[in-house]
Amino acid sequence: MKEEIILIIDDDASIRDGCNQTLKREGYTVFTAAQGAQGIKTAREVRPCMAFIDLKMPGIPGDEVLNIISEDIPDIVLVVITGYASIISAVESMKKGAYDYLPKPFTPDQLRAVTRRGLEHRGLRIQARKLKEERDRMERGFITFVSHEMRSPLVTVQQYMEALKAVAGDSLGDDVLDIAQRSSKRIQGLQDMIEHWLDISRIGGDSFLKDRASLDLSSIMHNSIEEMRLLCEKRGISVTYDTHDSLPAVMGDEASILRVFVNIIGNASKYTPREGRISIRDEYDDYYVSMHISDTGSGIPEDHLAFLFEPFYQVKGRQQEYRGSGLGLTFCKRIMDAHKGRIEASSEQGKGTTFSLRFPR
Repeated sequence: MKEEIILIIDDDASIRDGCNQTLKREGYTVFTAAQGAQGIKTAREVRPCMAFIDLKMPGIPGDEVLNIISEDIPDIVLVVITGYASIISAVESMKKGAYDYLPKPFTPDQLRAVTRRGLEHRGLRIQARKLKEERDRMERGFITFVSHEMRSPLVTVQQYMEALKAVAGDSLGDDVLDIAQRSSKRIQGLQDMIEHWLDISRIGGDSFLKDRASLDLSSIMHNSIEEMRLLCEKRGISVTYDTHDSLPAVMGDEASILRVFVNIIGNASKYTPREGRISIRDEYDDYYVSMHISDTGSGIPEDHLAFLFEPFYQVKGRQQEYRGSGLGLTFCKRIMDAHKGRIEASSEQGKGTTFSLRFPR
């Protein structure tokens, strides 16, 4: 017998018997239940890999059975059996966690095909989860290494460099002073990268966003613009903000959202030429409040957009003088995820880039 256990929950005895015989011939272990409560009890006892659930049964409705089993057994693949072969019932079932649906009547071949696809899907989902767990484990290990083995030595080296320049004073030649300044800049870059990485690791902690507050995004955006104003003016870049008079509030952490806005505006200023502009506008609907930050910079190639928020990813060909840690946008993405929001980028080379940030109301 195969290791896969399959559960059939249907009040129609002919459906249960037909599915039982078909799947047992394929080598699966099959359990059946005639109504929802019995099906839930059996699922909790045998922990099936896959379950077929009739939507219309006496007692507990099929969609409620689906919800309960999906919560009890996270890796289970659920398929809805329904005599109501409408797209509406199928879509509603999939919204509640169903992988697929089978309209009555169905053939043994259809049952076998859906079963194979469902179990393959389950295997891929489990594999993806294990890979993510391994990645998270490696990330935690790396963060521990960075915190304890790199942070302190870099601070010490930076202090030595500053002490060297102070002791030597004017005796350093221009070429030596240039080397010292370049070294300090590189060390500071490494320190910034470490701080970025540690910030990102903290976002996943249980304490992050524990004390959320009602926030006015318009006020936070004005503060971020004010924080970046001198830098933008120094680079000859204008910043405009088109805002609504009464923007709906969102729930979140003000300091982290401010850092996101500052980061995006800062990136825009780096890649926007003199006399360029950064324009910001907000909008809202019944569900979301959105911020759109656009620049007139060099733009980003379309094939790079999908990777912008990956750790350490940097677009090749952009000005080397502005190369950062490669973690700034990753930080922004993690902050938006923690707020149940979204951040997306759209761009056209030579015409600029727009970052859109959407927050749930």
